[in-house]
Amino acid sequence: MIGKRDCRADMRRTSDALHNALESMQARRLRAAASAPTRSAPALAAAMLLLALVLQCVEPRAELLFRSAEQKNGRPHWSPLRNYATPSDTAHLRALADGAPVAAEAVQVFLHGNITSADVYGARVMENLIKQGRQKIEGNVVSFASAGGEIDAAMELGGILRKLGVSTLVAEGDQCLSSCVFAFMGGDRRAVAGRLGIHRPYFSSARDVPDRRSHYRQLQKRLKEYIEELEFPSSFYEAVMAVPPQSVNILTSSDLKRFYLEGMSPSAQDEADAASARGLGISVAEYLQRKTAASGAAVAAPTTKQNGETASANAALGRLAGQVKIETERAGASSGATSSP
Repeated sequence: MIGKRDCRADMRRTSDALHNALESMQARRLRAAASAPTRSAPALAAAMLLLALVLQCVEPRAELLFRSAEQKNGRPHWSPLRNYATPSDTAHLRALADGAPVAAEAVQVFLHGNITSADVYGARVMENLIKQGRQKIEGNVVSFASAGGEIDAAMELGGILRKLGVSTLVAEGDQCLSSCVFAFMGGDRRAVAGRLGIHRPYFSSARDVPDRRSHYRQLQKRLKEYIEELEFPSSFYEAVMAVPPQSVNILTSSDLKRFYLEGMSPSAQDEADAASARGLGISVAEYLQRKTAASGAAVAAPTTKQNGETASANAALGRLAGQVKIETERAGASSGATSSP
């Protein structure tokens, strides 16, 4: 989980050096051909350095992907993967010939690859499409498979998901590491069949700046406030900060429950329990007794329906996430996506 790298100044200085070297070459180009290789060496070196900086500083393309339910030859199927951050992928408007409104487009949503600010842009596009009634997320679940990325972007993304009230899932065979965990935390309900891994954040730049410690303390404060705002325990913040940035601590099943990363946060669970009790026409205390007696199983029709829908949605999306994994990796390769270390 890294801070955003700003390479523009380095690239500008190198570009200026290249420009000056080329001007010098232009003034001397009529000199003896034998001296040309020696004279061109500074320009060649500057050009190579500029290319290296460009390759290092280009941010990987966001990978907040979706695919929509369509009809083909009278049978339902899922469209190819599309990207919320690509305008052409979301520009089409579905409407009947007479202009009558149509039902919201059912989509499956996957977050894959390195998390950047472009993912936040994509999430806002998704949020607008949902609020406008143009899309609805199948099962209300977003699937995650990411090695991390920019921590501030991840927290902002998690905040958007929490406002939408979606559930989040790490499917079997997938992993959500580093900053990805903070985006995953945005889910109102959370399910982990794969792996979650944490370590404390770090800044990728090695530049010596006088206020570096101050910037890091501000980052710590933002992270701690984010964890508290989403109603996760302060012990989770301490667990994150205890892991060196060069390491990753894969959380156990007991860790996931202890940090509320599996299931719901206490206040959300309390709200859900109260709603279920009302549906059964009983008190919360009696409902909790029934839950205990049933060892956490669904105990009556309203609760069975609510819990059953969530479980089946998570299981279904888990299977679908596995089915599209190869397709997603191909899409990521074609868009030049990479994962953070």
